[in-house]
Amino acid sequence: MAPLDTDVAIETPEHIVFHYRVAGPARRALAYVLDLFVCYGVVLLLGVVVILAAMGGGLETGDLGAAAKAGMGLVLLALFAAQWLYFVVWEALYGQSPGKMAVGLRVVTVSGRPIGWRAASLRNLLRAADLLPVGYVAGVVSMALSSRFQRLGDLVAGTMVVVPERARAARPLELRPPAAPRELASLPEHVALDPDERSAIELLLRRRHSLGAAREHELASMIAGPLGARLGYSHRDPARMLAIVYDRAVNAGRLEAPPSSWRPQARRKRSKKNASTTPPAPGAPE
Repeated sequence: MAPLDTDVAIETPEHIVFHYRVAGPARRALAYVLDLFVCYGVVLLLGVVVILAAMGGGLETGDLGAAAKAGMGLVLLALFAAQWLYFVVWEALYGQSPGKMAVGLRVVTVSGRPIGWRAASLRNLLRAADLLPVGYVAGVVSMALSSRFQRLGDLVAGTMVVVPERARAARPLELRPPAAPRELASLPEHVALDPDERSAIELLLRRRHSLGAAREHELASMIAGPLGARLGYSHRDPARMLAIVYDRAVNAGRLEAPPSSWRPQARRKRSKKNASTTPPAPGAPE
């Protein structure tokens, strides 16, 4: 049996697997309390403003009862919107309410896709069932019995609340150990990598520790072959060679790069075009 875990793996129709960490009751309860403070705080503030405005208007017209009734009607409409529309609108448009944003939660479908208006409406309309008999007892019991911590509204709407991973800035690649003088003897002083070469090398160097030795050597050889031929540089370890070349190219600070070594046809066409547009030297036969 697999150990109990809060991670869930979802495979898309394109056979791409995404991993999500589902949110537990405590974090969701905190988000819900924050949302209550936001929406009902706005309702309270609106109520105070409406009552003061109604009293002022009633004193001017002499009909305080009619102004108070109008103000109470506006407050009741705001209260209805806070109770039934607040969560639906925020989650349908952004996938998260302000409370969920504050604690880092997002509502997605069980297939990992953003939810729409239908799913947002279902999961929030059934919030009344989760509140039964009192204090979210039904919702907590449902979450405890679900492997994805889904309350009744989530089960009906086909949704779940996850903790999305925050994007992290990629750490700069460092050459370890530093290149020895004998490794740099035949390496050109200025090395420029085109975008294709740079992205391929960087991707390999960042993933090399998760690859086996044989697979790392195979992939590195595919890149090191044409690159070494262009630079006139070789190394017995192709992965080490790519790391040295990448370090030299990044530290060189070159802004211009040669044509891609991965597109020989494009390079030949560019060379022919340059040759055809170059004017002949003085005295050369035309």
